[in-house]
Parts: sequence; structure tokens; C-alpha cells
Amino acid sequence: MFRALAITVVLACPAAFALEPANDGERLMAEFGLRESAKPVSQHAGWRVPKRIVIDGGVPGLLEALRTAAPGVEFVSALSPSEIAAAARGADAAIGRPAFVCNAGLLAAGTKLRWLQSVYAGVEACTEATKSIAGRNILLTNLRAVAAPVIAEHAIAMMLSLTRGMYSWIPRQVHKEWVDNAQGIPMVTVAGKTLLVAGLGGIGSEVAKRGHGLGMRVIATRASRQERPVYVEYVGTAAELSELVGRADVIINALPLTHETQAIFDAAMFARMKRSAYFINVGRGQTVVTAALTEALLKKVIAGAGIDVVDPEPLPKDHPLWEIPNIVVTPHIAATSEQNEQAQVRVLRENLRRYIAGEKLLSVVDITRGY
Repeated sequence: MFRALAITVVLACPAAFALEPANDGERLMAEFGLRESAKPVSQHAGWRVPKRIVIDGGVPGLLEALRTAAPGVEFVSALSPSEIAAAARGADAAIGRPAFVCNAGLLAAGTKLRWLQSVYAGVEACTEATKSIAGRNILLTNLRAVAAPVIAEHAIAMMLSLTRGMYSWIPRQVHKEWVDNAQGIPMVTVAGKTLLVAGLGGIGSEVAKRGHGLGMRVIATRASRQERPVYVEYVGTAAELSELVGRADVIINALPLTHETQAIFDAAMFARMKRSAYFINVGRGQTVVTAALTEALLKKVIAGAGIDVVDPEPLPKDHPLWEIPNIVVTPHIAATSEQNEQAQVRVLRENLRRYIAGEKLLSVVDITRGY
């Protein structure tokens, strides 16, 4: 997530994040595997050097961080529906959370909008606005893969917490209990085990690298046909997911939320997994049927789970998942890191620089796919 801390760091050390037109974009692409658009934005219909950009007032510090990157542009912060509509009139672009940049009121009032920049990777909140965005030839960019290394570390931490029984040992530490493993808490070695990465995108690729580094056999699924990375033994299509889950000892879900992936991990999918398998979700909560996951854990269809995202969020206090012992729950904070926050600001400022200069933008969203 994009948090106030990121902006605090920027304002405290502005020199560290000053725009570097010559090569910061190249470094960002190399560092996070980001891709440029096929053509410069100056060749995009309706482009002009922006005069006004609407900023999401619900993201603390965003206005201050971006204003210094483009002193010749008028930045207008908006939050309420009336503010958004007023600020959007005559605006060339909008930057903020997906629900903000794809807000119906903003799009209706912003007849000159040509660029929407999301401060998140996931843009499922833009689903209803897809036709309007595509029909008006508006570019939508996101922060794809920027948080991938951090989220991947979180996923691996969850995996090791489950395989080494930390969900049971940490509570004992709180109570100062030095006990042996008479209860037979599973203590599993991951080296040599099979890791399935569902969704070999930005996050999934980073997860796969780390799993390979731990000596795991890595298999994966991906929506598009691309060359197989050296750290992945087999890459299947999305249609092969239901077959591949049965081979895996650990399944890490890094899928985006689309019409095809919504509720894809249902009771039937969990039933295909090994009883000794661990399931981890750092993708999107709505790709998993929460009731099915709960039942799979209660009935020991699978060995355990780690969830950083869930449907609904926040997880209700009376939900049975809280009471299940072999689960690790974190409150959608996998992307939290001081390095991630700095990287987010760098990408936002670089894309802003590129748009003003009419250059190729980073991480343009495929509206038809939703990512």
C-alpha cells in the first residue's frame, strides 16, 4: 500500500528522490522488470503537455511528493465527490488510488483526461469504468511489480512459519513455555519440495526465485505464453491450475483479480490438493472462496494456510479462521516496507516526468485483461 511514511521519507531527503531523467527509468525497469509502452505518449491521441493534474487527497503526502517533480503543472487535491468533479474539469491526468482515478464523477467531469495513474498494482476497482476508459482512449498505468520483492519475502516468511510450526511456537514463547514437540507439530523441510506459483507475474516471479533459492522444485501457471525462466521447472497455462495443484507441497497464490480468477480457489480446487499441502494467498482475497478455505482447514483437507488478503476485509472478529491453529493471518500488509515505499515514489515521479516529456510510459494496464 502507498502510505504516509513513504512521503515522509521523500520530504525528509528530497535529494535522494530527485528526478534523474537520464537513467532512473532504466534502473527502475531493470530493478523491477517494468515494461515501457509500445509508443511514446506524445503519439497518443489527445496528448498535450499537462496543465492540471488531479491528486487523490486520500493518500497522505502524495500531493507534496509529486508537486516538486513538476513545478510547472497545477496540482489539485480532491477528496469529496464535489471536490473531485470540480478539480477534474480541464484536468489532463489523475493520480491516486484505483477507486479515485476510475471514479465515475471524475471521469464524467474530466472530459480532457488522457492519463490515469494508480498508486496500487491492482486495478480491479476500475472494472466498471473499463468501457469509458477504452472508449475515450485514456491510458491507465499502475505500480505493477514495484512491491513484488517485498510481497515475495512475506509469502516466503508465511511458508516457513507454517512448515516450521511457528504458528504454534510463538504463542508458547509469549507464555514462557519451554516444551518439546510431544504434540507432534509438523516440522517440514522445504528443500526438495514442490512449490506451485499461481500467477507468474511480478510477484509470482519473485516468489519463484526465492523458492528456487531454497532448493524447491518450482512450477507455475501464467496467462500468457512466454519463455520459461531458468528458476522455474515448468510453466503451465491458467487452464492447468486445477491439475498442477495436486502436484504441489506449497501453493502460493499471486493471481490478479479478473473475471477468470474470481473465486478460482473453491472447494473443488482445495479438494485436489495434497492433505499435506500449504496454501498461501498474497494475491487478491476474492480469488479465494473464504468459506471453502475455512472448511478445507477445519476438515484437514490441507495442512495449513497463510493469508495476507481475504474476502471480506477486514476479516470479521467472529470469523472461524481466527480460531484455526494452523493458519497465519496478516492484515493486508505484505507490501509494507521502507524500500517499497521509496520505490513507489520513484516510479510515480518517473512516470510523471515521462508523461510531461511525451515519452513512453511505464506499466500501462491492458484494459481488456485488467492488469
